[in-house]
Amino acid sequence: MAHPLLYGFVGDLAERLELPEPIVEFGSMQVEPGQPNDLRPLFAGRRFIGTDLREGPGVDRVEDLRRLTFADGEVGTALCLDTLEHCADPLAACRELHRVLAAGGVCVISSVMLIGIHAHPSDYWRFTPEGFRLLLAAFDDSDVAAIGDPEHPFFVFGAATKSRELGLRLAELPSLSAAQERHERAVFKVRIGPYRLTLAELGRVLGAEVSRVLRQRAATLLGR
Repeated sequence: MAHPLLYGFVGDLAERLELPEPIVEFGSMQVEPGQPNDLRPLFAGRRFIGTDLREGPGVDRVEDLRRLTFADGEVGTALCLDTLEHCADPLAACRELHRVLAAGGVCVISSVMLIGIHAHPSDYWRFTPEGFRLLLAAFDDSDVAAIGDPEHPFFVFGAATKSRELGLRLAELPSLSAAQERHERAVFKVRIGPYRLTLAELGRVLGAEVSRVLRQRAATLLGR
């Protein structure tokens, strides 16, 4: 779900906001083949630079988010998607994103909250919406949205601007509003806390758990 949702999110922003060049993606390595995680097609004909902590597919330039080699105000649009959880110091990273962003620029971030550990190459953090507001506090205008249960969201999104107004609410973007509506409606799915499970998924979980409990019960009875 994450990659198609991110792709739609960035596409919505590109349609509704002036995103100045150069557009720099921080964390651009395409580590999961077969998923729509290459953002370049959304910015065809525009100057796009892909950066990551290591070389690999989609990486034009190796950069450490904690100590970027870009000059002050050199970046027009900073995209940092599903990357901050893999950065050892996300506060320093966001200070650097603010430093390198030009006046009139846009910074876009996203990350995960209720999702399993996924090492690319390491996984350090989980962020709440309030955490994102803190990370973007130095910018002049910002907005944050989350997808999933309000108390236990799966994904968190943020956008911020420097020397300009953002002028939109992320929760109203078509990609995010549709994803939240799907979560709330849970069509043909069973609601269990923040999770939404199909009947097949629920059957697998219950089948395994019921078998485990019955084995424990039998072992207890036989041991008496």
